[in-house]
Amino acid sequence: MVSMLCSFGISKERTNIPTQLSSHSFRYELLSSQNETWKEEMFEHYHLIPTDDSAWASLLPRKIPREEDEHSWEMMYRNLKSPLKSSGNFLNEMSLHNVRLDPSSIHWKAQQTNLEYLLMLDVNNLVWSFRKTAGSSTPGKAYGGWEAPDSELRGHFVGHYLSASAQMWASTHNVTLKKKMSAVVSALSACQVKMGAGYLSAFPSELFDRFEAINPVWAPYYTIHKILAGLLDQYTLADNAQALKMVKWMVDYFYNRVSNVITNHSVERHYLSLNEETGGMNDVLYKLFSITGDPKHLVLAHLFDKPCFLGLLAVQADDISGFHANTHIPVVIGAQMRYEITGDPLYKDIGAFFMDVVNSSHSYATGGTSVSEFWSDPKRLASTLQTENEESCTTYNMLKVSRHLFRWTKEMAYADYYERALTNGVLGIQRGTEPGVMIYMLPQYPGSSKAKSYHGWGTSYDSFWCCYGTGIESFSKLGDSIYFEEGEAPGLYIIQYISSSLDWKSGQIVLNHKVYPIVSSDPYLRVTLTFSPKKVFAESIYHMSIRKLVLLLEGTSQASTLYLRIPIWTNSEGATATINSQSLRLPTPGEFIWHLPSDTWNSPNTLLLMQEKYQVPRSKASFVFHGSDPLSFDQYLMFRPFPTYD
Repeated sequence: MVSMLCSFGISKERTNIPTQLSSHSFRYELLSSQNETWKEEMFEHYHLIPTDDSAWASLLPRKIPREEDEHSWEMMYRNLKSPLKSSGNFLNEMSLHNVRLDPSSIHWKAQQTNLEYLLMLDVNNLVWSFRKTAGSSTPGKAYGGWEAPDSELRGHFVGHYLSASAQMWASTHNVTLKKKMSAVVSALSACQVKMGAGYLSAFPSELFDRFEAINPVWAPYYTIHKILAGLLDQYTLADNAQALKMVKWMVDYFYNRVSNVITNHSVERHYLSLNEETGGMNDVLYKLFSITGDPKHLVLAHLFDKPCFLGLLAVQADDISGFHANTHIPVVIGAQMRYEITGDPLYKDIGAFFMDVVNSSHSYATGGTSVSEFWSDPKRLASTLQTENEESCTTYNMLKVSRHLFRWTKEMAYADYYERALTNGVLGIQRGTEPGVMIYMLPQYPGSSKAKSYHGWGTSYDSFWCCYGTGIESFSKLGDSIYFEEGEAPGLYIIQYISSSLDWKSGQIVLNHKVYPIVSSDPYLRVTLTFSPKKVFAESIYHMSIRKLVLLLEGTSQASTLYLRIPIWTNSEGATATINSQSLRLPTPGEFIWHLPSDTWNSPNTLLLMQEKYQVPRSKASFVFHGSDPLSFDQYLMFRPFPTYD
């Protein structure tokens, strides 16, 4: 495969620009400085290797039928592995349109705070730099920080806003937000038409000239990825057909740009340019291909699969120390999408190995990773504890990695990781209920304060860091990984205990999921699950099994199966479970509990599962699931503390 043909020995040098320049924080400070001598010194060694063809020869396709075809994309496409139908029996996350958070939950409060922020932002101010670049009139005033008119990363937050507002619309159906996000799409469409050729950005195309010439520039494709992803979310979540047209036109433009680089120079020249951060370009292009089926979209996605990083993972080399974390996690997410689209098992293995490396060697107890935006030496985290740990963007992206892996494997370890990282690394980055006040890093040093880190708390209109963009997305989709379903015989997996409701359409069930507030005087988590089948037989019929709950529903030819996650960090010693005072067998921690009620219940519309305590070591925080409403269970679970706002 052309994308994996790289020299292993110099792969790390090829995939990173000098360490300090890889840092977004450092790059912003450098570009904002008036010290031209400092800039010159830093950019003197912008890339670590020369653009020497011999150093990159191993990246060329191994078989070239004719010299004149060397740079033919048709030839390249024929030599790439043809797309296959994925053989995986994947779980599907429930649509945000069908999940609603409970207003009493901390998750709903966090979502509501974020909704207020999305509604506070002004359309004219958001698109100001886009209009300026297009040569259009510019009502309003440009925002500051990383969205300021002189920031080379301007426009990135607008892409995140498109994604976040689409996700928030699906999560709330807030009409005011729908109008605002549609207005942003319309304004951007007008800019794209004005500029012509399909180009759309808040900065001029000259930045891509510098990118392709291997001259210093701050990650232009990073921003383009955010815009593409935001528009695609507007299409998939909000049915905005105009957004999809804009995406396809943009991709046509960049397909031609990359084609010209390869034609006029070489494919290795293109790969060399990928030393600069490109976000998740491969990921969004694979998603686009899944919608359009256009081979051009698949080829372009392949060309953004960063070969000299994925090559390390393909040969299972635990050698990611020194890499800029959030430059490379999105590349792995794109590789995971490549597996889902093509069925190539290599990219499944890459995702699993990467997750294992990060989780076992580079993650803090919170589930977060990175120190000052980079991966440090493996298994030496104690010496890295400081204020600049756990960049929020990395948590946002690692959640995507773990979600893919759970959907493919149903392995509990990935669900446990998701819970830990979500609770600490997402819920912990807002400052209470203040809209638009978030952090960049999550300090890990004992006694440290979020307010006293390098960035401290951001502001609503003058920060717009990368972590603001991922932050507004994270708080717009808190309901996206609570429930999963599988198979032609409907099966429902509940892997996160978050107060919410679900309209499970294929199972013809409405579920209400209540997590009672946690207070210091009662350190247990109490959860009630209430199922209301939309239709049932006149006489209730249940099939008994030790670990399976099966409902036979009217209008369905197959049973619906419920799977409840029992986290791996629980202890089953001395635990009991009962239903109507009848003891039940419990699964081992780290498995799903499937249970069938008996057929002696009074009402066909109610299910009751009462489960006694799982004992947890006293050194760990523990909570109890409990309740007396239809289908409830009580269970000890260890949760890490919820965030404080110091």
